[in-house]
Amino acid sequence: MNFLIGVCGIGNGHCTRQMEICKKLVEKGHNIRILTYNDGVNFFSNTDIKYDEVYVPIVLYKGEKFDYIENIKRNYKNFFKGKLKNRKIYKDVINNFKPDICISDYEPNVAKIAYKIGKPLINIDQQSKFIYMQEDTINGFSCIEEKKRMRLFFKKYDKKYIVSFYKIEDKLLPNDVKLVPPIIRDDLKENIKVNKKNKVVVYFSKFIDIPIKQSMNEIIEIFKKFSKYEFHIYTTEIEEGQFDNIYIKKNNRRSFVKDLGNAKCAISTAGHTLISETLFCGIPIYVIPLPTFDQNYCGKFINENKIGYSSYEISFKELEYFLNNIDEFRNNIQKCNNILKGENPIEEIIEELEKYYADNYECR
Repeated sequence: MNFLIGVCGIGNGHCTRQMEICKKLVEKGHNIRILTYNDGVNFFSNTDIKYDEVYVPIVLYKGEKFDYIENIKRNYKNFFKGKLKNRKIYKDVINNFKPDICISDYEPNVAKIAYKIGKPLINIDQQSKFIYMQEDTINGFSCIEEKKRMRLFFKKYDKKYIVSFYKIEDKLLPNDVKLVPPIIRDDLKENIKVNKKNKVVVYFSKFIDIPIKQSMNEIIEIFKKFSKYEFHIYTTEIEEGQFDNIYIKKNNRRSFVKDLGNAKCAISTAGHTLISETLFCGIPIYVIPLPTFDQNYCGKFINENKIGYSSYEISFKELEYFLNNIDEFRNNIQKCNNILKGENPIEEIIEELEKYYADNYECR
């Protein structure tokens, strides 16, 4: 079959997850084509998977209302050029690739193509969970914003797989929606070590173009004061090098998983994928949420379950508290009943996708 997969290009988490699915689909003899943007372009350019760079407008809300002024400011320069670019890609995909199943990980262009040609749309993402969760506001960020984005991008679907490291009550989910544990890449599984060193892996992503409030130089000065720990920082903001107990490294997946596999803990923005990876490794994480409901919910979950620590900035006292309580946080990870645990769901997802298409579309 031909699988058209749309991958959100904000950060690398969506790409990391979908790459594992792509590998398994290729192993089973299926054809893959990716639609992505921003960070996703750099990610898939380093793979053998065919991809197209599509345009996705920035959609922002102010509270629960569509922010017309901010959306115009952020999109007017690229909107018409992006639409023309997408039109050419749509034509090529529909006429030449001819997808049988469309999969979207929070990427709207694939959904548009699925609707246009009448092919099944399968959502495999973490954002879908907010549609079914209780409407709430955390630190000024509303769950309703997430619901509105999902309903705007994905008006209808044939099946949803919600990837989550935390549990959601089954009664909240419709029959065509399935909650599955995180998809963990094979390269991380191969690098997990039993003996954890005093190594701290550090990675900060952005929300579109919005970084955390603190500068990297300010954070590094705090790290220097904890001399018994090695801080391995993955960033593009500062040149590679080593000084004192600080190691500055380029964003490189191979090096990153080796460090994460034998780290004592991690410090990061509150992205779903990296949190899932640290929980899989059994190590605590200190998170600094970016300005989204998703990241703030993750930070709240971490604090409430005492499996790590969350704050809006890193201070000496807060980092000292986190590092001094690593063992307690690690024990809590093992005991926490709110974490969704289970086998890697990829094989199950792919088998269900093949069966779903055979049962519903193959004879059409």
